Amino acid sequence: MMTRIFCVTCFALFLACINTGATPKTSGLNTLAIGNSYGGGTIVHLLKPGDRGYDPEKPHGIISDTEDIPGLFDWPDALAACERLKKNGYGDWYLPDSNDLEKLYVNRFSAGGFARSGKQERFYWSSSEKDADYSRGRSFKTGKELVVDKMSKTGHARAVRTF
Repeated sequence: MMTRIFCVTCFALFLACINTGATPKTSGLNTLAIGNSYGGGTIVHLLKPGDRGYDPEKPHGIISDTEDIPGLFDWPDALAACERLKKNGYGDWYLPDSNDLEKLYVNRFSAGGFARSGKQERFYWSSSEKDADYSRGRSFKTGKELVVDKMSKTGHARAVRTF
C-alpha cells in the first residue's frame, strides 16, 4: 500500500514539473499551423529551417487577411490600399511581394475568401516590380506568375503581414 502511494505521489510531482517548467519556449510552436487564425488573419506560411529569419525558439511567418480588399486596382492603388489597411487591431498590412504571393497561392484554400469569377482569370497583384512600367502578379486560376503593365491592368489585392 505504501509503495502505491509513493508511486502516485512521484507521478504527480513529475506531471507538475512538466506542466510548470520544462516547455514554455516551445509550447507556442505547437499551436501555430497553416490555416489557423492568428495575428488578425490566417497563417499562410511558417518559416522552416533554412528560411531567412527562421528561429526554432520563436516562430515567424506570413498572415493573410481573411478577404480581399474590395474592388479592382491598378498596381499603385493596390499597393496603397494594402498599406492603408487597419484591421483586427493591426496596421502593418502590406501588398505581398512575388515570393509571399506564391506562398499565399499555394495555401489559398487555407486562407480562403479569394475572388471567384468563373472562367475569368483571377489576377492578384504583388509589390514586386520588374521595372518602372511593369509589375509582377499571379493568376489564382492557373497559378502562373505574370508580368503586366502597372497602370492598364487591374487586379485584386490581398493584404498580408508578418509575425
